[in-house]
Amino acid sequence: MKNKLLDTELISIKINFMGKESKGGFLSNLLSSLFGSQDADADKKRQLKNISKRLAKSKFKNFYKFSGNEILPPLGKQFYDIYKAIYPVQAMFNAIQNPNMLKHIVISFSLPDNIKTLEESLSEENIRKLAKEIPIANLSKQANERLSTFSDYFTLEKITEIDYLYKQLIALKTVATYDYYFFLKKFDRSIKENDFTSLPHFEKVNAEYLADDLKDYIESVWDIPFDAEWTNLFKLLKSFKGTEPISLGLWKRLVSRLYAIRMSGAMEMIIQLASGNPSYVPNIQSQNTSIIEPYLDKIKNDVEKTINELVESEKTAKTNDFASQLFGDVEINQIKNYTDALKPTFERKGLKYYLNYQALNYMKTFLIEIVKKDLREYYDLVIVRGEWSTQSLCTPFSDCYNSLLNLSDKITSFDNELAEDAAIGIRIKTMLPKTERDSVSKNSINRLVNDANETAYNLIMEGLRCIITIGKIVKSLVDDCSRTKPELVTNWKALEHYADNSVKNISVALYKKIYLFTSLEKACLVQVEE
Repeated sequence: MKNKLLDTELISIKINFMGKESKGGFLSNLLSSLFGSQDADADKKRQLKNISKRLAKSKFKNFYKFSGNEILPPLGKQFYDIYKAIYPVQAMFNAIQNPNMLKHIVISFSLPDNIKTLEESLSEENIRKLAKEIPIANLSKQANERLSTFSDYFTLEKITEIDYLYKQLIALKTVATYDYYFFLKKFDRSIKENDFTSLPHFEKVNAEYLADDLKDYIESVWDIPFDAEWTNLFKLLKSFKGTEPISLGLWKRLVSRLYAIRMSGAMEMIIQLASGNPSYVPNIQSQNTSIIEPYLDKIKNDVEKTINELVESEKTAKTNDFASQLFGDVEINQIKNYTDALKPTFERKGLKYYLNYQALNYMKTFLIEIVKKDLREYYDLVIVRGEWSTQSLCTPFSDCYNSLLNLSDKITSFDNELAEDAAIGIRIKTMLPKTERDSVSKNSINRLVNDANETAYNLIMEGLRCIITIGKIVKSLVDDCSRTKPELVTNWKALEHYADNSVKNISVALYKKIYLFTSLEKACLVQVEE
């Protein structure tokens, strides 16, 4: 009850004095402290005045004058001394155009010679050189073993050490590459860049004019590791440049000076006063970049890319060789729509693409050039005219042969469905422009492509099963016609009268073509995920 009465009395006092002009004094201050100031500007002025008092007690009070809101010459002199000391380092960093060079410098400095040698062995040049000496499969295994050994060197402790050294280098760069010349020209317009022969004549400057420059400076520089041990960094600089662009002692003194300014809060107070914003708090731009993880990822990706290119190159060489032996100068492009024509567009849009266009093309060509010619002649000779002692091989041969004849039409029908003016082709063409903004269209095209890939794969496998079955039977027939007493076909000699060449030679030639074709498909066929 007493508390309620007290609250009522205080509110009554406040109401009585609200609206009355106050000239200051004890009562006004009491009300402001109890109920909060009703004048935001007055409150801000009071805060700024208090900040000014704190700055006046600081050892850096000669940087700023509150009454005129002016930055004084000693602050310009402070920045000039930093500029003069750090300029050789600034010139060094300005000469390094590629920012990734700094990461390379730190990592290279941190690696022992044996690890550098191991890294060099994983370069594209060395891997391609090694590919000429050993099989690709062995090369891949060897490269992965080296990559694993290389990666194992980078323990958590080593990674932390290297990342911290890089942080120190970036800290040095941050301090060195600030535009001191631009900043100092506001104190002395006659100052010349990289000219330290005479001390500039620093004038006082309107603080508001420099507030943003000071913000930029402390919000980047205040993140440097002030308590760092800098010896290792300066060994790096000497290793890289052959000399130290700034002495370790001078750098430590400079860091110590910056640390003293930071701990005093003088710069923050000057900015608060200069900008008239007592609530200003610097947004420190922290630099905690991990350089080892992306470095290792790049080496791994480069090795994988090189190995994949070598595998693809070997695969292409094999398929070209097999295709050349098998088809000679025959036109291979039998498939019109299930091709790689849209692959660049699909990849650019993040879509799946046709996988087995090459393998299906070879299958179609084999059906036209080998099955409907060589195999048909062999079928008419051996199956139709041959006298089989058992149907156990004759029937599978006949069934597979007829399946292959039908397969050619199936492939043509499948390919036609993907034409631009056919059902599936129209759907893909209609949805393709929408995929970048419409996930439904993207998913629909991916499903259509997946279905096409699955169908193509099944057609190829259907053909391969039949061709392999026929190949095995032909191999048995090669052996059978060489026997004194044949066991499968009893009239080999009679069949010779219907052939332009010996039946055995014809059988061997057909078997070689079947073997070449299965090797060709094995080299280029891509497994389709179910």
